[in-house]
Amino acid sequence: MTSDAAAGAEDQWYEDGDEPNAVSSLGAVEPRIEPVIPANFPHSLEIPKDRVRLLDYRSALDAQGGQPEEVAFSARVWAQVSLPYKDPGEVPFWVRRNGDVTLRVQPAAITDRNGNDAVAYPFGILPRHIMTWMATEAVRTKNQELILGDTMQDFMEKLQIEKGGNSRRRLANQMERVFGSRLSVEGLVIGARGTGYGQAKEYFQITESTQLWFNEKDEIGGEGQPGLWDSKIVLSKRFFDSIIERPVPIDPAALRALGSKPLTFDIYVWVGYRLYGIEYPTRMSWEDLHKQFGSQTKRLRDFRSSFADAIRDISIIMPGLRYQLEPEYFVLYPGPTPIEQTSKRRQVPQNRSGGRSRARLHAVETPDDAGSDTEQSGEPAAGE
Repeated sequence: MTSDAAAGAEDQWYEDGDEPNAVSSLGAVEPRIEPVIPANFPHSLEIPKDRVRLLDYRSALDAQGGQPEEVAFSARVWAQVSLPYKDPGEVPFWVRRNGDVTLRVQPAAITDRNGNDAVAYPFGILPRHIMTWMATEAVRTKNQELILGDTMQDFMEKLQIEKGGNSRRRLANQMERVFGSRLSVEGLVIGARGTGYGQAKEYFQITESTQLWFNEKDEIGGEGQPGLWDSKIVLSKRFFDSIIERPVPIDPAALRALGSKPLTFDIYVWVGYRLYGIEYPTRMSWEDLHKQFGSQTKRLRDFRSSFADAIRDISIIMPGLRYQLEPEYFVLYPGPTPIEQTSKRRQVPQNRSGGRSRARLHAVETPDDAGSDTEQSGEPAAGE
């Protein structure tokens, strides 16, 4: 190799494996153009943990063919009305309305270890997990008596909620509030063939009796410290019957993916319930939905924004969910249910002239038992 050749090799300006710049038709070497990246540009884009949780659930669901691995249940009343999101405080009763259905909750009377008496409402996400567990166990065992376990950790594992000292104390407190509350449900009853109407009311405790064994930290048993006996509850006969008569199937993994937002929890159960019955695009006014879900959200526009955020999260984990957010209405379209139905779905009426179903907006739906002697609004929804 000549000295000129050696010099040329040492003067190689590109790295091995990297092609040199191409030569233009004019014979000049075209300059290499490097992208300009701002100094403050983030090196990585972080996805919020709650969104990652939703995407992970959706990926797992798709891998399972769109059907969940396990099924839980909710009492039908919680697909129509809901419990408080925040503590209502010292009020005699708490009210939620959905169309012709009205729920009134009377608080539990509880006594702490120091002998102080107080009234307390169940509120927030924990009562919803407790209610779901009770309904699921009632359907599974067909028994009013439900065993919680001999430690708080056992029960938290059954609820599949985060463990921790503060969580255990909050759960123990909410359990007393749930088990001691009294409910009244009022609904419109239509007579045979529209011959009259009236109001039907039911009053019932959630539990008939409870046996909760606490340790010195006000926890059921304790980690590694079982109680003397199993802690257990006995559901009231009326509440148990309301669960068994027509439970609403839900995916517990979906509830966990949605996190600790009680409004999102309630909307997920409600949307899944509604999809079992609608045949046409159905619109519901924001005013009616606010009465059903609004709780302590005073301004309608704030509720509408919260509802929109919740339904967008739900749409990530519920394939096939179709809806529309209009200025005055929320529109829900027929689609697949979160849990595959075991009974044949009612067929959507066909437009004989075109052979296609007509996408009409229905404010009122025909009940399943329209041909019975007495029609009761067992499945009303906001806007109906």
